[in-house]
Amino acid sequence: MTRYEALKALHVITSIIWIGAGFLIAVLVRRAEAAGDRERQVAYQADVSWLSTRLFIPTSLAVFILGILTAIDGNWSFSQPWISIGFAGYLVSFGLGILFFKPQSERIGELVEQDGPNNAEAGRLMARVNIVERFQLLVLFIVVADMVVKPTSDDSGTLIVGGALVALAGLLALAALRRVSPDTSSAS
Repeated sequence: MTRYEALKALHVITSIIWIGAGFLIAVLVRRAEAAGDRERQVAYQADVSWLSTRLFIPTSLAVFILGILTAIDGNWSFSQPWISIGFAGYLVSFGLGILFFKPQSERIGELVEQDGPNNAEAGRLMARVNIVERFQLLVLFIVVADMVVKPTSDDSGTLIVGGALVALAGLLALAALRRVSPDTSSAS
């Protein structure tokens, strides 16, 4: 096994752990939502908060670092579209984690501690977190597809489809977020 193959294997393995764990949590949360089981939803939020520093952050950093090392060792150009898309997807995920998920998770924890799992505001915030998490997962799945296909600037159809999927998912997420905003929830 060459160093490039070892780096690439580690990059893929850490990607599977990171994205697979996120996908599993999303499935379990969706199941709890469908059952109307608020206690399970709150428990999953606490699990994700616990996992963030023990699994999600370390594996996402490993994916990023191993990706860079793999690209360097494989003599890949960082100007290639598929590498730029990978960086962009990672930045979206990292930015959402720091700027959205962390503060929302902390607020949910405070509300649940004050009033229990049936706190209406905590429920609204959890719904928002779940919508954004599903969008983030789609972005990460697009990045995985991008890493496999490795589109060049000549693959405009592939790039357009990937961009259109992300844009559509973003629009659907925004529409869903509006449905759980405080303005619309108080009108019902």
